[in-house]
Amino acid sequence: MGKRGMKIGLVGLCLFFLTFTFLGTAGAVEQLSMGTATVGGIFYNLGAPITQCVNKALPEVNITAEFTQGSTENLRLIGQKKMQLATITPSVGTAARKGIKMFKKSGKIDFRVVVRLLPNANIWGVLKSSDVKSIPDLKGKKVGVGPASGGLGVVARAQLAANGINFKKDLKPLFLGAGAMAEALKDGTVEGAILTMELAKQVAMTHPLRLLPWDEAVLSKFLEKNPAYGKYLYPPDTFKGIDYPVLTMDNGIQLICQTDMDEGLVYKLAKAIIENLDCMARVYAPAKALNPQWMATELGNPYHPGAIKYFKEKGLWK
Repeated sequence: MGKRGMKIGLVGLCLFFLTFTFLGTAGAVEQLSMGTATVGGIFYNLGAPITQCVNKALPEVNITAEFTQGSTENLRLIGQKKMQLATITPSVGTAARKGIKMFKKSGKIDFRVVVRLLPNANIWGVLKSSDVKSIPDLKGKKVGVGPASGGLGVVARAQLAANGINFKKDLKPLFLGAGAMAEALKDGTVEGAILTMELAKQVAMTHPLRLLPWDEAVLSKFLEKNPAYGKYLYPPDTFKGIDYPVLTMDNGIQLICQTDMDEGLVYKLAKAIIENLDCMARVYAPAKALNPQWMATELGNPYHPGAIKYFKEKGLWK
C-alpha cells in the first residue's frame, strides 16, 4: 500500500472511531431509580405516570419506579446514594433534614425537591354503624394507624396527636399498610383507620362509611406550627354516601432528588413532568388534579436550583 493509501486508511479509521464514540455518547441513557412505597398507596400509584411519561418525553433518561416501605426508607436510600429520586411526605423529609424523630440515630439526610405532586389528603374513616362521630372520639378504640415505618404512619400519629390522642396510651393501635387498613376497616378488625382518597372511595362503594372532618380551629393551629403540611377540603359527594364536605390535612407529596444532582438534569425532569400532565392524567386519572402552579409551591423543604430555574422561566416561582 502506498503512502496515499495509508493516509486514506488512517483517516477512515479515525472517522470510524469518532463516529462510534459520538454515537455511543449520544445514545447513552441515564438510569435513575425512584423510590415509591407499598402496593395500594398513592406513592405506588404515582410511580407509573411519572416513569412512563417522563421516559417518553426524555429518551436520554430511564426512570425505574421501585417498591419500598415509603418515605422513611426512601430518604435513607437517597442519603445512601442508592436512589436518585423518591416520592416522600414533606413532614418526614423535614425530619430527615433536621436529623430528628426517626432520623435521630442515623443523622441528617439532605435532599432537594423537584416538584410538588398530588394532594395527599388522608381521611379518618369509620363504618357508619360506629358511634364515633369525630377524630377525638377514636380514643379507646382499635384503630389502624398506618405502618410502623413510612410516611403514612408518621402522618397518622401526628394527626392523632394534634387532636389530643396519644396513639400509645389512648388507642389500641394496629400498624398496617394502606390497603390492609382498608380491608381491616371493612371486616371489623379495626373500628377506625386513616385512608387514602382512593381507598376511601373503594370502601364506600361496598360499605356505608362515615368520614371524620377536622375541626377548622384545630387544623389552623396545627398548620401554624407545621409548615410542611397544608389544608384540603373534599367537596360533598366526593365519596359515595358522604353528602357533606370533609375538611382534612394535606400531608403533601414531593418528588425529591439527591442534593448534588446535575442542575440541567433536574431542569429537564421538572419540565418533562409539568409539560406532560395530560399524559400523566391518561395513565392515572387522579393526576387530573395537578396544575403547574400547585407543583411549584413549597411545603417545608427546599427546591433544587434546576427546578427553580424552570419555574422562574415559566413565571411559576413565588
